[in-house]
Amino acid sequence: MADLASARYPQAYEEWMLDGQPGQPYRSNFSRRATLLAAGLAATAGTGFMVPVVCQQGDVISSITIGVKTATSSGTIHGWAALYTGLTTAATLIAQSADDTSGFHGSGAAQTFTIASHLVGTDPGTTGTSGPVVLGVLLYNEGTTGGVLDALGQGSEAVAGGVYITGQVPLLFTKASMSAGATAPATLSGFAAATAGTNMAASPLVILH
Repeated sequence: MADLASARYPQAYEEWMLDGQPGQPYRSNFSRRATLLAAGLAATAGTGFMVPVVCQQGDVISSITIGVKTATSSGTIHGWAALYTGLTTAATLIAQSADDTSGFHGSGAAQTFTIASHLVGTDPGTTGTSGPVVLGVLLYNEGTTGGVLDALGQGSEAVAGGVYITGQVPLLFTKASMSAGATAPATLSGFAAATAGTNMAASPLVILH
């Protein structure tokens, strides 16, 4: 306690306090206090958007929440979220939500997708690793025009995904023209770090709980 006090660290995690002191787990890819882009992320219909979220061993994940600025428009509509073992092309599907035939909807509101409960870790978890792990969250919608999501601006990196050193996890991993329909792919084959000038300008806010 003395070390914490002398270094002026708070005795309670500030983000946890601002989030209403939720029960564990409660994981997100960035702070709600971060500056969100006014334009949001235009989640192009038919493109998969994958973001990293750090989880701790023992977390039980059963829901994925996003913020919808503008709903997916008319046509043949699909919308779902899925959890993966990481952000590489070899990452595999852990669990997918049911397909929402309204896509991303409830403009100006949060949208929560429910998945089969997943326990993080090896003993007694099921992710296949001990300790903290970076999981991937895939968001997908189809429609005449894709929805727009609350998102954090990542600047204008020229380096794809903001990956400067080997081993860094891409801040945004995407694949265009997925035509996935109602079903998440088993792996992330064909995905790549997004580059500046395409979708690297933003990363959608994702909360696992």
